[in-house]
Amino acid sequence: MSEIGDRLELIKTTLAAALPSRFVTRDLMDFAARKDFELQAGIFTLVSRGESGYQNLLSRSAMDGNHKMLLVGQIQLDEQAPPSAVEDAELAMVDEIKVFLRSLPPALCRLQMSGFRQSQQIEAPFGWVSIDLEFIR
Repeated sequence: MSEIGDRLELIKTTLAAALPSRFVTRDLMDFAARKDFELQAGIFTLVSRGESGYQNLLSRSAMDGNHKMLLVGQIQLDEQAPPSAVEDAELAMVDEIKVFLRSLPPALCRLQMSGFRQSQQIEAPFGWVSIDLEFIR
């Protein structure tokens, strides 16, 4: 596997250990392809967005770039849940990631969150968050 692939696996494994009540994967799938019990528990999916910011100095071409990732959270509440409950569930997922990032092991200490987006209650009872992560060199 590549260095980036190894890093993604390490983040996935570390996140799964930190959040045992959630499902953590690297396979992004539509809500319809997920199992109900997984969606009810909440799923985090880590995907790579590429690398940039290389130093490109003499003999260091394409080295020391910053790796951008997207962490997608998916959740489903009961049909009767109000849209604000979906929003609260999404925000709880974001808070879990903030706590996770504050307690990273040394191998991942350069992982940073730069922002997030959420469903804005539009797809209730389904909710999602999209969290921007970056591994800074």
